[in-house]
Amino acid sequence: MRKFKTVIIGMGRMGRTRYDAMMRHGGFEITGICDNDAQRLVLESAGRYEDWKSCIDREQPEVVVVCAVNAVIPQVVCYALERGCHVFAEKPPGRCLEDALGMREAFRKCGGQVLKFGFNHRYHYAVIEAKSLIDSGFLGEVVAARGVYGKAGNLERQEWRNDISIAGGGILLDQGIHMLDLLRYFVGDFTVVEGFTDNLVWKEAQGEDTAFVTLKTDNGKVATMHSSAIQWKHKFDLDITCTNGYIALNGLLTSTQSYGEERIAYYKKDLEVKSGKLGNPTEYNMCFDADRSWDFEIEEFYDAVTCMRPVINGTVDDAVAVMELIERVYGNSHI
Repeated sequence: MRKFKTVIIGMGRMGRTRYDAMMRHGGFEITGICDNDAQRLVLESAGRYEDWKSCIDREQPEVVVVCAVNAVIPQVVCYALERGCHVFAEKPPGRCLEDALGMREAFRKCGGQVLKFGFNHRYHYAVIEAKSLIDSGFLGEVVAARGVYGKAGNLERQEWRNDISIAGGGILLDQGIHMLDLLRYFVGDFTVVEGFTDNLVWKEAQGEDTAFVTLKTDNGKVATMHSSAIQWKHKFDLDITCTNGYIALNGLLTSTQSYGEERIAYYKKDLEVKSGKLGNPTEYNMCFDADRSWDFEIEEFYDAVTCMRPVINGTVDDAVAVMELIERVYGNSHI
């Protein structure tokens, strides 16, 4: 296996998660790590830096993994692309649409490197099963979807996510972006975007604690989403309505184990009441007890770098498209 010389910019929780996944994969040699908090630079086997430019310049890596705060992500991505590096960057792709467009422009000017963004939810087992089921045509065509993604967020805590100058937004940009990406993934590109954000509990917070969004495609497919930092009990639900059936994704396996069991249920419409009860068709369920999403995501990135083929999930166009949706919602009611 070819090993690519790699540096990681940002060694917080996500930086460490990506490091662990790359170590399990085996195709990456981590020669440098960077964080402005020296206490996070604990890996003895890699060069340690507190300045990301110095890390890239001195290590001269082939791959740069960007797990920095939102305000810094675009700077690092563009700098790394200009120096011929392949780049894997965390979501969100910056603080605003302008940041995402800047990274796309840098990518288009570069010499054929790979740029991938970490829309990790696409790699969860339940999501993979749902996409396979939809692509098979077994349940017909998707016509609508409804997503709820919420957590207990403390917007008064002193951390970078609660500083709008660094984060760029509140719960919609921080967590709701994952659900918006999944809605695009399953339903399609949305041209009609309506919604609003608000502070229903954390009145003095810089970023919103609530977002409601309604979306529609050119061919009439509809999706709705509720993104919340005041759910209090962590929740992930995604319902997908098809012409001949229905899919429900409930729960999500995460490191906190707080979103419950990850499962998918689906059933075909039963208007002839073969099951014996109208509205109660035979239901099929799958439950998952392992999260391999981080490994699947890194594996796809490695394959794209090795074979120099286009990224499938988490492309720069995916990043721009979802940031366009968020920008339009914020344009209606951003605080």
